[in-house]
Amino acid sequence: TIFAHGYFTVNGQKMSKSLGNVISPKQLIDRYGVDGTRYLLLSAYPFGSDGDISLKRFDEKYNSDLANGLGNLVSRVAKLCETSGLSFAYDVPPGFRHQVKQQFEAYRFDLALAETWKKISDIDSSIERHRPWDLSQKQLRPVLTELVASVRQIAYELQPFLPDTATAVLKQFSGPKISAVKPLFPRL
Repeated sequence: TIFAHGYFTVNGQKMSKSLGNVISPKQLIDRYGVDGTRYLLLSAYPFGSDGDISLKRFDEKYNSDLANGLGNLVSRVAKLCETSGLSFAYDVPPGFRHQVKQQFEAYRFDLALAETWKKISDIDSSIERHRPWDLSQKQLRPVLTELVASVRQIAYELQPFLPDTATAVLKQFSGPKISAVKPLFPRL
């Protein structure tokens, strides 16, 4: 199947050299990285539709979704695993969750990503609810095992969108010991 993207405008105007509002892919990659740029473009609007690019909105989305959302979740869970001293068997995720696969098949990459980000938000809420840092070692194991499985599932689902990031997270969470590493997406 060939399915082309729509046109991009910048701050509501057609890109034009004479207006001086052309944004090159290299500028985006230099600012957000390859995976960050791919994520921002695919999550911004329905694939195939025209879309408006705003560096200010991209900065906000990069910080909220990638640095504070995905990056913070991965860092938090890895640090909890590291300080717990526990080991985790590697369980390969079974595949894409139904709701993500359904959006993929409809070429709604923005909605597939929204499903994955909903899971990130749900996991963050679960961490706040369970407060793993306050649990005994015996209580902590099942909570962390579930968190590790969830992070692995998220990384699996992000492979088509953020291949380098997903590979790094899957490697970091391959176990048996999981350690914290430098942040995936530093804040802008």
